Amino acid sequence: MITEIRSKQKKYSESKSIEDKKILGQYFTDSPIAEFMSSLIDVKSLNPNRVRLLDCGAGHGILTASSAIFLLKNGVNRVEATLYELDEKLIYNLVNVLDKVKALFSKENKIFIYTIINDDFVTLRPDLISQLQFDVSVINPPYFKYSVKESIYSKKTSDLFKGDPNIYASFIAITLSAMADQGQVVVISPRSFLNGLYFKGFRKYLLTNSKLELIHIFKSRKDVFVDSDILQENIIIKMVKTLDEYSEIKVSTSNGILDLEKSKITAYPKKIIIDTSNTEDIIRIPESKKDYDVLENAEDFSSTFSNEGYFISTGPVVEHRTIMHLTSDHNNKDHVPLIKAHNVLINGIVWDGNHKKDLSFKLISNYDKHLVANNRYVLLKRFTSKDERRRLVAGVYHPIINLKHVGITNKLNYIGRKDSLLSKDEALGLAVLFNSEFMDNYYRCISGNTQVNATDIRIMKIPTREQIILLGKYAANFPVLEYKTIELIIKKHINDRI
Repeated sequence: MITEIRSKQKKYSESKSIEDKKILGQYFTDSPIAEFMSSLIDVKSLNPNRVRLLDCGAGHGILTASSAIFLLKNGVNRVEATLYELDEKLIYNLVNVLDKVKALFSKENKIFIYTIINDDFVTLRPDLISQLQFDVSVINPPYFKYSVKESIYSKKTSDLFKGDPNIYASFIAITLSAMADQGQVVVISPRSFLNGLYFKGFRKYLLTNSKLELIHIFKSRKDVFVDSDILQENIIIKMVKTLDEYSEIKVSTSNGILDLEKSKITAYPKKIIIDTSNTEDIIRIPESKKDYDVLENAEDFSSTFSNEGYFISTGPVVEHRTIMHLTSDHNNKDHVPLIKAHNVLINGIVWDGNHKKDLSFKLISNYDKHLVANNRYVLLKRFTSKDERRRLVAGVYHPIINLKHVGITNKLNYIGRKDSLLSKDEALGLAVLFNSEFMDNYYRCISGNTQVNATDIRIMKIPTREQIILLGKYAANFPVLEYKTIELIIKKHINDRI
């Protein structure tokens, strides 16, 4: 039956335009994922004579069907399913699927009851209007951003958490709110909520009101959703609604969906997964024992990026908004260099006007708001591809003589000191640190995004300023820095454990 549902939903998806799918955030769950998610239900903790099942975005019913069949096979006698689906065109197929599930239960002399609500789960807020609470919810919420000024979804979950980061967060939060005590929620969603400022309120709500029991990660982005070509990095999480304390979180990994049955599960201390040393409550995922060691060693660093007096900001030049300022004429005294991503190398910033992508910035009207002071900075690339070996790439910018300002594109972050200027040794030490394999792996555990987020950098654990300066002093002895040289420097001057 599950394979049949998959076939129907794929055919339906192919009949819809990309624009229509984006409006509803409609990406259907593949059958191996549905069956894996259902297998995460802890049947032993349920009342076999009545399991109340919630599906907040039912689609063709693949998750409800898979969950109900799993419960049936594991001794549950009665399932009461409530399904919400906004797309009216899906209701006919959804009814057919649920009737087949009902027939399977009847053959075993057991009961499956369902109610379909053709309405918007978020605007309806069933957790507020209904006394019914649920025991299990296995969901694939829609994914799309919306305007906080114009959308009907704006502030709909303000009683649960601050912010409007994405519709999927609203679906998950309301689902958790609708669960009974010890209710189980299994959800597939983007990884983006695990870190970053936008999802801070949402993370706090989840971690305050539930036990994060398991996180499953896919090492490959491809083939998670068979009916689309999206490359959003997705995870599966299982939560239990409870205020009880817990000490460990399981991490499960697979390459993709074809090896889900062979997923490797490892339990890690909660303090390694959830960083409670600051107000961000980021959720970190070690994909291996090596990653766990990285996080454990990072915890031993005595300070953080912000506590050591550093700032990180995004370059202020947005090229498509400042076209009138941009030029390839580099020989004018009223033009200053614009530092772009291709100029950032581990040995420093190379801008000589000879590269075909090199640009200068014209000092014409209102130029100063787009530029920064011509001081020494460490520049950090903000964007890398998922498959690039390095997520963090840093280089030192040394001030150019006779310039008051310099341009830095918003594709870069720039790092300096809050209270003074970076010395050559300190800047070089920071660049060596951020170009190290250890920091690269550390950041990957923090963020699944290919964009390097300044918020995440600010809370990273780092060595002391004194150690960083010593790192730079030693690195200055090498005329050319290579990655293998950086690793030797890091091992010698930071700690042999990393």
